[in-house]
Amino acid sequence: MSLKIQINTDGTFRSTWWGRLSVKGRKRETNLGIPIEGTVPVDSSGKVRLSATGDEAFERSRKAAQKAFEAWRREVQKDPAELQAKAYRARTGEDLGGLPLSKLYANWKNLMRDKSPTETWCGVVETWLARFVRFCEGEAKRRNTKCETVNDVTPEIAAAWYEHIKAGFAWKTVKSKKNLVCGIFARLQATGLARINPFATIQSRGGGSGDNRKVARKALDLAELEKVLDCARGDGALYPLVAAAACTGMRLGDVCNLKWADVDLKQGLITCVTAKAGVRVTIPILGRLQDVLSGLSPDGSPYVFPDAQAQYARNKDKLIRDVKPLFARAVIEEGEAPARKKADGPKHRLEEVVGGAGFTEFKRKRLLEVYARFKAGMRSSEIAAELDVARSQVSMDLRDIEKLTGEALRPMAARKAQAGTRLDLIEKTRQERKVGKRAACIYGWHSFRHTFVVLALKAGVPVEDVRRIVGHGEAETTLSNYYNPEAKHAAESLRKGMAGTVLDVGTRKGRKRGGAPSPRKTAAGRLRELKTLADEGLITPGEYAAQRKAIIGAI
Repeated sequence: MSLKIQINTDGTFRSTWWGRLSVKGRKRETNLGIPIEGTVPVDSSGKVRLSATGDEAFERSRKAAQKAFEAWRREVQKDPAELQAKAYRARTGEDLGGLPLSKLYANWKNLMRDKSPTETWCGVVETWLARFVRFCEGEAKRRNTKCETVNDVTPEIAAAWYEHIKAGFAWKTVKSKKNLVCGIFARLQATGLARINPFATIQSRGGGSGDNRKVARKALDLAELEKVLDCARGDGALYPLVAAAACTGMRLGDVCNLKWADVDLKQGLITCVTAKAGVRVTIPILGRLQDVLSGLSPDGSPYVFPDAQAQYARNKDKLIRDVKPLFARAVIEEGEAPARKKADGPKHRLEEVVGGAGFTEFKRKRLLEVYARFKAGMRSSEIAAELDVARSQVSMDLRDIEKLTGEALRPMAARKAQAGTRLDLIEKTRQERKVGKRAACIYGWHSFRHTFVVLALKAGVPVEDVRRIVGHGEAETTLSNYYNPEAKHAAESLRKGMAGTVLDVGTRKGRKRGGAPSPRKTAAGRLRELKTLADEGLITPGEYAAQRKAIIGAI
């Protein structure tokens, strides 16, 4: 394949040279733009013979055409990535190793989208992308390579970053931020600003694994739920919301935004569209909620709970905090949670204390670095800048050190640690993670949703019906993510299922021949079984006291 002279339909020669080439089995031709000069050599039949030598002017133009052909051939046979780089350079005026990593956030913010992101989310994304860029630069330096553009981010660097955040963050954070960065690279690849998506081959296993897995809200049993409702009765604004969440399994946002148009008291149904999934659900109104709704009046507002709706729109965190003391007083302070161990005092060897706390090596190392800098007189902001973490992270690390050692480091630590305060009650509803920046919330508004699912399924309601009521797309979501019964639920089911059987009526020694067992003997056996359940922690002290009273009263 080489030079070619094209012939018009009338038999005349075209005025410029053409090039002909085969690329990956496909023939390509192009006008080289070099004028044909002199006399074109032909045979006796008038057919062009480029193998023959023409006059001086023709050979001079042939030489220029050959030079243009070689340049075109090199361009056509270039790597597609090089052609992409040339197109990017022509479009933006910048060289393409890819988009500079320093412009990742600006590129994300300028993406076309239906709804602009909030300032809060923009701040989160900016922080995480800055962390990602710093990690890539550090990892490239360790590997003795460069990492300045998106095309310098290899699958190996991406995998190293993924393992890095898995070691230091809870599963929900890991999945969210991996999807964020992966989505940005996918968009860059689709628009030609990146050659590959280095995260495309990383598969995230749902729910995490080991210490990294997510911590679900705890479901209440009927006795605990009744205690929470009783504690809420003293708050006229909070009780209707608690009753609605407990009786429907609705999320806090759906409860606060519930409209009178969605409520049919005559039919006893609530029909609304959930905010998260956007699905229409029909929920039966149970007796307790029927009483609550019947006692309310619209007052000209379309919302059932107008004050709560306004508060949710203004600052939903207040509502989230308001419900936590209810769980602390009704459930945790009854003895379910183990008593906290008081530290012996500030005399300690931090290395030993932190080493025995079950933290990951990543967190242990950071706690020691934070403590050393804090004792050296550095401020929290200075520590955060030097360790490349958020200032709030430094505060949480100091809090962890205070819990382990008993040494008050933060100015407000002593006052906040006072037992019985609102902050102390809220703290009791959280559970420290072995891996993760924040403690996990085990009791809160979403506990009502978990409780609703567990109690409904335990009562024999088909899982498909429960799924439709709570608005899940798949029954697997209901069973795997929300059906999390604890030992107390299993114990209650066993007691109900075995009631009246041969295993629940005491021994034959206490029976009269041919008659029923002695009530007093049967009660004694039931009390022994109840004591065993309490000793093994299968029921709470409150449940034990209530059931013991009922057994004795029935004699």
